[in-house]
Amino acid sequence: MNNVPPAPSVYAFPVRALERWAKNHLELHEERAGILRARFHFEGSTCGNIPFSLHYDVVLDRTDGVPRLSALSVAPTPGDEGHLQMCLSREDEDALYSKLHDERPLLGRPLDDVLAWKPATEPAGCLCSTAFRNHKWRAVLETLHYALARATPAV
Repeated sequence: MNNVPPAPSVYAFPVRALERWAKNHLELHEERAGILRARFHFEGSTCGNIPFSLHYDVVLDRTDGVPRLSALSVAPTPGDEGHLQMCLSREDEDALYSKLHDERPLLGRPLDDVLAWKPATEPAGCLCSTAFRNHKWRAVLETLHYALARATPAV
């Protein structure tokens, strides 16, 4: 019997969650040679348990051999109105949209940097604080990394 503990995961999220998210929430499209577009469909809820959904879009530039995050964006899915019921949105809707537009963690960095990224995070369903938004970006970027690492020997 082997008493050696298993090696720790390189991901902040459990592999089973990453597998499920990659299968059910992540779409990958080769835009052109070396450019990959990813969309992550996120479903959350406000503190009042009102559902909302977002699209996290990531463009990965692999033309120089090192996959880099060349574009990041997040926006409510078309027709979603649940995000308007978040505390931050009710207080200042423009502030929510500004934060969603301006916060693009690791932009321009190699995708592998997500494995060392340790921002303050909180797993709440909404987007009202930076820690809540970081948690979602980390889930999106780790899911993308996991999906690509499974598909090829090196991301």
